[in-house]
Amino acid sequence: MRIIVDANRLGALLSDPAAADAAAIHAWLRRGGRIVYSTGGSFAREVGGRMRDRLLTFVRAGRAESIPADRFADDERALTARPDLRSDDAHVLALARKTGVRLLYTGDRDLIEDFKDKQFIDRPRGRVYTRAANARLLAAAACAARAR
Repeated sequence: MRIIVDANRLGALLSDPAAADAAAIHAWLRRGGRIVYSTGGSFAREVGGRMRDRLLTFVRAGRAESIPADRFADDERALTARPDLRSDDAHVLALARKTGVRLLYTGDRDLIEDFKDKQFIDRPRGRVYTRAANARLLAAAACAARAR
């Protein structure tokens, strides 16, 4: 029951109250879901100040976990070097590959294509939450986590 949140949607998720599209994720987090993120690499450069502080409140509440960037740095470098990578988010793909998290909240079209691409995320394939209409993906993530 974990989700990776791209920096381009973190503000919507962490705002109080959460943006309409992120409200279902908030409810899911209260039921035991968790945000997985890393403070290293590009994410650290993209997220700062108030957003970082708010994310830490989620960590303290047990609703988020940080993965050290050095655990997936080699994979991130290898992905960055690939000519078929469409997005500039190799850190997100490497984090998903290392942790097994297959649900992503983003609005970045190139990252969506990469995350759903079997060459980058497989066994199981990646799924992308982009708006409230995708709330069924949260239930599917919960079921997958219970099945493990």
